[in-house]
Amino acid sequence: MTTNRRIRKRYLPSGWYPEDSAEISSLVADWTKSQNNLSAYAVVAPHAGWYFSADLAARAVWALRDCDTVAILGGHLGNGEPILYGDEDGFDCTVRDAENDIEVLNSLKVELKNVGIQEMAPDRDIDNSVEILLPLAGFRFPNARILWLRVPPDYKARELGSALFRAASSCKKQLVAIASTDLTHYGPNYGFMPRGLGEPAVQWVRNENDKGFISAALAMDADKVLKHARNNFSACSSGAVAAAISFALNAGARHSLLIGHKLSIDIHPDRSFVGYAAIAFVP
Repeated sequence: MTTNRRIRKRYLPSGWYPEDSAEISSLVADWTKSQNNLSAYAVVAPHAGWYFSADLAARAVWALRDCDTVAILGGHLGNGEPILYGDEDGFDCTVRDAENDIEVLNSLKVELKNVGIQEMAPDRDIDNSVEILLPLAGFRFPNARILWLRVPPDYKARELGSALFRAASSCKKQLVAIASTDLTHYGPNYGFMPRGLGEPAVQWVRNENDKGFISAALAMDADKVLKHARNNFSACSSGAVAAAISFALNAGARHSLLIGHKLSIDIHPDRSFVGYAAIAFVP
């Protein structure tokens, strides 16, 4: 008997990330040639197009410990929205098709029965915050299953993090989490210019606004992460970071490490620019 398996195909055009496995392999080898495995329980990684931030994202993913399952925590949701999940049988990671961890997902639904978690609706299909990281996760962990989750920037993020740990533990799975977020979106393209334009604005984003969010994440303070992003527009998917912190603390993380931080203007000068950071939560 033949069954029709549902595989979520890529939606983003090739400008976002390569369509060729060999190119992905070559890029990743260059970006991670001096990367140490930090045995991280969870990491923060940016989700811009690969031209801008995939080097940082790769270094974050390669900092993770070996695992059975990778939970990729995306965002781009508003306060009060539900946690969303991908329910397909698998996901196209370009380098391979990765199985959805249905066992952990079903356990997670039970853990979150009082919080709420919903299948992604068709109008949510195009989501760069998770998709952009699929090739890295699929390549780094060639046998791991994947969970596609999106997290609102509110209390549900903390609940999701702890529920992920309980669900993985009950299924006897080694799980790691990747929190997907970009940092300050500054300039006329984003309607956010509290320090005007020019070098003072760049330095404010780099050394104050982004740094404030990064400091909250390094302190592993989920509430402060959510508050800083809400009050300072310092991250587009802070719920993912708060959830990863909650998961990592439950898993045993006691320290954090800033792997790298940069701005898109460092690569492509423009009046509008975005911040990116890679962070690891480690034993």
